[in-house]
Amino acid sequence: MKKFNLFLYMLLGMTMAFAVACGSDDDDDNGGSGDMDTPKYEAESALYRVTDRSSQYESVEFTASGNYIITKKEGTRAPQQIAAVRRSMIMALPQVKGFTRSYSEYDDIIYGTYSVKGDTYVLDGFGEIVVNGGGSNAVSLDITTKDGRTVTVGAQMENQYSSSSQTNKLCRTWKLVKFGMKVVEDGKTQYDKTFNSFTSFVRAWAEMLGEEYDAEELAEMLDETPEQVIFTKSGTYVVFYSNGALAVSTWKWTNESKGQARYSWDYESIDDPYESGAFTVEYEGKQLILTEYEEEDDDYSFEIKYYMNEVK
Repeated sequence: MKKFNLFLYMLLGMTMAFAVACGSDDDDDNGGSGDMDTPKYEAESALYRVTDRSSQYESVEFTASGNYIITKKEGTRAPQQIAAVRRSMIMALPQVKGFTRSYSEYDDIIYGTYSVKGDTYVLDGFGEIVVNGGGSNAVSLDITTKDGRTVTVGAQMENQYSSSSQTNKLCRTWKLVKFGMKVVEDGKTQYDKTFNSFTSFVRAWAEMLGEEYDAEELAEMLDETPEQVIFTKSGTYVVFYSNGALAVSTWKWTNESKGQARYSWDYESIDDPYESGAFTVEYEGKQLILTEYEEEDDDYSFEIKYYMNEVK
């Protein structure tokens, strides 16, 4: 059996709302009706790559749901991975250092929520950014930190997916409300169960695969529970963890009309089947269902379903 190794630890346990992300949750667990409101900051969402080599900043991204992500040049938008407890990375969540929900001189990635006043982005815990337009997606960013210091840097706005029903629905902030796990072998369903908690899911996963974990190992895994995920039209997905860590990586459509996509923690490996993985996107009412699936074995299939509600 091929072990899932990347996307699973991103989406495994988004069971709680991450503290800085976005107020109350209005949808019930069954997702409600199928019509979804346009995210509040859809028009302002963008990823800006800083072009000034002397700048401490590498990129600034504003999401449609009102989150910001600032990456410094000494940082990285992909998580640092530690040795797995077992070969499947589902049980070895990334140890990501140097990230915070508010501004600090020592942070590699800075994130939080933002609002917009006129042409100014007001970033909670950080300061303000003004985007000044230019030609061919070139802009300048006036970045003012909360201590009053202002720098102006050149930047390039990344291309985004065009507006479409599939992309518009996916690209927002989500929390996980339950999990499904299914195993089919030789055409017969061997395992098919849904879990309402991260703890139950992790223990069932370990039991199904016959793995042994002591109390300390399980406690460490559960302490690093992913809490929320954001997809953006710039091809970014972001994962927030219960221990304050943050991981940022990439995704893309492979067949948008069928809801098929790929993911990778390494931007250069999105098309490499050994360094990336496949998932499908579907909905029940307003509830997002992501399914990660085995790609290679015709006689054996293993699926994980992640049921998510929008965070507003």
